[in-house]
Amino acid sequence: MIIEKVPQEEIVMNLFSTRYLDSVRKKTEEIAQQMGFDDEQIFDLALVVDEAYVNAIEHGAEGKKDTELEIKFLVYDDKLEISIKDRGQGFDMNKVSVPTNLKSISSTRGRGLGLMKLLTDEFFMESKPGFGTTVRFSKYI
Repeated sequence: MIIEKVPQEEIVMNLFSTRYLDSVRKKTEEIAQQMGFDDEQIFDLALVVDEAYVNAIEHGAEGKKDTELEIKFLVYDDKLEISIKDRGQGFDMNKVSVPTNLKSISSTRGRGLGLMKLLTDEFFMESKPGFGTTVRFSKYI
């Protein structure tokens, strides 16, 4: 029998504008600091949230100023799980690869998903044309 852990706390930010990147970053840093992550882990988490948020704006919201984004923080005793969901057009997951070697990418563009996967302990992405995209990742203390 698999016992699924229940988060100690769930914090949800429903945003209807793309201009809240700083607020989302500060909230990420605040939660991670309260949980006891070290400075390097906090930096990594903030960077990953920045990347996921910017991707949601650029690709999900397609640059529109007013769009709905959901950022969810699940606080466990040993990890922080964060998900960022957009309500954009979504995409065919079979047409996107997540880079595993960031040095092989000659441009600074296209590294976001690889960076997210590299800097987290668990990484999951789900997208379906017409239904938006969800990126979820976890970092253990």
